[in-house]
Amino acid sequence: MKNPRVSVIIPFYNTGDAAQSLVCDVASQTYKNLEIIMVNDGSTDNTLEILKSAKDQDSRIILINQKNSGSAAGARNSGLKKITGEFVVFLDSDDEIDRSYIKKLVELIQKTKSDLVTCGMKYHNLSDGSLSPIFINPVAPQHNNESLSSYVIRLIGNDGRLHSVVNKIFRADIIKRHALKFDEQIDFGEDLIFVLNYLKHAKKISFLYEPLYLYHYGTKTSTVKKSSLRQQNWQQNWQFLTSWFHPQAQHESDHLNWISYRWSYSYCLAVHRSDQSRRQKITLLKKAPRSKSLPKTGKIKNIGWGKFLQELAYRIASKNTRVLRVFISMVATIKKGSVLK
Repeated sequence: MKNPRVSVIIPFYNTGDAAQSLVCDVASQTYKNLEIIMVNDGSTDNTLEILKSAKDQDSRIILINQKNSGSAAGARNSGLKKITGEFVVFLDSDDEIDRSYIKKLVELIQKTKSDLVTCGMKYHNLSDGSLSPIFINPVAPQHNNESLSSYVIRLIGNDGRLHSVVNKIFRADIIKRHALKFDEQIDFGEDLIFVLNYLKHAKKISFLYEPLYLYHYGTKTSTVKKSSLRQQNWQQNWQFLTSWFHPQAQHESDHLNWISYRWSYSYCLAVHRSDQSRRQKITLLKKAPRSKSLPKTGKIKNIGWGKFLQELAYRIASKNTRVLRVFISMVATIKKGSVLK
């Protein structure tokens, strides 16, 4: 289909006047064949009035007004029930997108005949005003005879571009055929779980390296700042990942085990970047996984020297909370702008 319909799902909760910005971004997209599904998830401010006004001005908008479901997952699931497009795009109400965002995603998923396309982002840290492009570096290609699930594990071990449902375009037929939806019982990592469940039924992923999605980190309505500080949430995601992927070879086990390290220091990074007091951060870091509780990766040739050295550094640093704080501060400086959403 030359000009397929794209269903755009946006959950809103007390976004207020900021909602107007994203609504304008979507309405003014260069790609016009859109079905814009806006879900007001029980907002108590003026969000509903803003969305009603937008609907009156744009016939492509479908407005769902519901009682608060308690999470973006619930609102997105409500939106999924309404989709009629060939493709699906998810947006967060407090972010922004380039005018050509949807057009370029559609063009690439059709050109490559992929099941999923993900693009680069701009990471805007509201606490210090920094703006950094992320996920714009080319990823390693899929090896010959490498399964898609094994490739996905390698990608997850490298960066966080697969973790969120935003900055992506999905095929609606895969979602419908397998009755995919978001887990409303968890408040951290539900995006990754949805993506992984989707990829169970996919054959090909493609990448767009332009930072077309602007992610605002630290907004008033964001829940990730709190949910990322609960170590059990990271453990729950790890348990899901190990049930999703069953290694068939040593190199696959090594890549999977490496993720446990990457997520361990990602948790520590979340603590470091939080607005918690120094004492609260120390308390949280004491709960960080220690080296003796983490699975060991195997051969250096499987994960590479860089990852091996990071793992070794974390093993040493995690033995002492004070040393761990210094190590994480150094990692934060090196990885400025990189975040797991």
